[in-house]
Amino acid sequence: MSDVQIIFAPTTTEKEKPLDLNDIWGEGFPPDTDWSIPEAYMALILSAAFADGELAPEERQEIAALVMRSRTMKRLDQAELAKVNAIVNERLQARPEGLKEACNSLPSDMRLSVFAHCVDIVLADGELRQAEADFLNQVTALMRLEADKAKQVLTVIMLKNRY
Repeated sequence: MSDVQIIFAPTTTEKEKPLDLNDIWGEGFPPDTDWSIPEAYMALILSAAFADGELAPEERQEIAALVMRSRTMKRLDQAELAKVNAIVNERLQARPEGLKEACNSLPSDMRLSVFAHCVDIVLADGELRQAEADFLNQVTALMRLEADKAKQVLTVIMLKNRY
């Protein structure tokens, strides 16, 4: 996906505890992948944001808020976020199956919640464009989500964003 761009830049801040990926790896994490969970997660949320070819300010804000509250991402300092962002950008541009690899790298019990974040991001600007709907259908299949569960997530988030 060549439309993904770098949105996190490194800064020079001190960090209390270094990131230990062993703390956040869940059951079902495939050991034969070169994608870490934060990389796969970021690949999905950035791909969601850029699914329609542009990054709306609301989508950027939603990603920033998600990074601050997500257990997977909030442990990363700004320099680590920038590094993960650069790795994701490089992989998605260089690998035709990069999005599929990222989806397969997520633990199975994390996939529905990541899908929910993707839905929240694509709906952040108040519109669901065809390219965004196509992206959501694609990741539903790539993450092997049950269609009825994915539809429930979409319905709930659409209702949430209405009010």
